[in-house]
Amino acid sequence: MKKQLSEHWFKLATVGLLIVIIAAVAIQMNGKGKPSKLPKYKAAVDFQMSALDGEQVSLQTTSGKARLIYFFYTSCPDVCYPTTQYMSKVQDILAEQGDFPSKAALISITFDPKRDTVERLQSFASQYHPDLTGWKFLRGDEAATKDLALAYRAQVVKDNKGNFVTHTNTIALIDKKGIVRKYYNASDLELTPKIIAAEMTQLINEK
Repeated sequence: MKKQLSEHWFKLATVGLLIVIIAAVAIQMNGKGKPSKLPKYKAAVDFQMSALDGEQVSLQTTSGKARLIYFFYTSCPDVCYPTTQYMSKVQDILAEQGDFPSKAALISITFDPKRDTVERLQSFASQYHPDLTGWKFLRGDEAATKDLALAYRAQVVKDNKGNFVTHTNTIALIDKKGIVRKYYNASDLELTPKIIAAEMTQLINEK
């Protein structure tokens, strides 16, 4: 009798767990078997900066693609390297799908153009096997870059000697029409390249 009761409660618990899982999935879906639509925040602030090959890159030159924008500097002591590795994995996932670089772009902008020369950026970028036709490493005027970063919810901090010490680890997701659709906290331990790639794919397929 006790064995039968135990089996009965086990079955009920299993059914209950399945209901919870199904409900959680349903919350993430829009009722049509697709991920919930990403919100539209605002028009992304445009810019024009030089890539490693001297190409002038802007939102206009990457229009029609889903884009990630990340601000970093090569002497960053902590988050820049692992976050750039994340972006490298996003590149690989999208490339495997056939969406990179034709339908998606990655844009990494240095906070520190004085120290981050073209040669230094090339050395940094080479660690992440970038397809430079779709992943642009950019440098421009430092003051203008700081203002631009603030528009993308990224901020850098210097010490009293003028050295960069840290920054907010934000990645902005921009859709094909130049609208900001999401801000990622790249230090979030639950964030994965698969999540970012899936949401970029959603924007790629968006009508």
